[in-house]
Amino acid sequence: MPLISAAVCPHPPALIPAVAGAAAAELDGLRAACIESIRRLRIPKFGDETDGWAIGRSEEFLSDPTLPDLLVIVGCDDTTTAYESDNTFGSLRRYGIDWDWDIAWCRGEQGALPLPLSLSVGLWLATAHGPHGMFIKRLAYQSVSFDASPRECVALGKDLAAQDANVAMLVVGDAAPSEQLPTDPVNRGVVYNNALARAFACVDTATLSQLDPVESRTLKATGRASWQVLAGAAEGQEFEGQLISDSASHTAGLVVASWTRATGPELRLAPSVAQDTPEG
Repeated sequence: MPLISAAVCPHPPALIPAVAGAAAAELDGLRAACIESIRRLRIPKFGDETDGWAIGRSEEFLSDPTLPDLLVIVGCDDTTTAYESDNTFGSLRRYGIDWDWDIAWCRGEQGALPLPLSLSVGLWLATAHGPHGMFIKRLAYQSVSFDASPRECVALGKDLAAQDANVAMLVVGDAAPSEQLPTDPVNRGVVYNNALARAFACVDTATLSQLDPVESRTLKATGRASWQVLAGAAEGQEFEGQLISDSASHTAGLVVASWTRATGPELRLAPSVAQDTPEG
């Protein structure tokens, strides 16, 4: 029951054109990189589009054993919480932004819950660019606490990867913003982001698992816990990694990457997560 692919994206609300408004074009390149990383997940969708709606079910997608059976969207929030896909919806209203994204058609129903910011933007990235009315085999949302220890994050990742036969992950999180700390003679945020980009490009789960929670918090790298969930989920699996964002994007804390099943003669094995991972 392994993780078979992963997409890594940031989650600034301005990625959503309806939120960014006239400034949407400024993030066209970053948005395209995110869409490309998600395309590589090969998420199966059912049906044939007819006038914007899906009809029937594609046997090709149902029977292909190489496609994901489950997509898990992982992002950070104040608490570690698993959300059901049938009674939750994307929303930024609690953050003062008039925007919702309800693919479950549940908003306004009793018990329906808005997702936190990271998962709301992640849901939009995963679903906004496919035909209307089409849906993923299985979809799950998982928030992880900003303060979760590395060990907790790694354990959660392993649990998520064991939830189905083939699991894909969309992991959303922001790295250190580009502005330099007032008392920092060397821009540690840039150093942090460059190391993070190398880890994603090289599928270096050991480096991800050892990210320091205190340093990450100081540098405002709010995606630290979600990346360590990915490190746990990927342990022992073979991946090819590619950094899709350009240097300017990841220096600014907007890292986009893709991990897919290694198929070439030189298979890349994700390093095992260190057993003495700091508790943070």
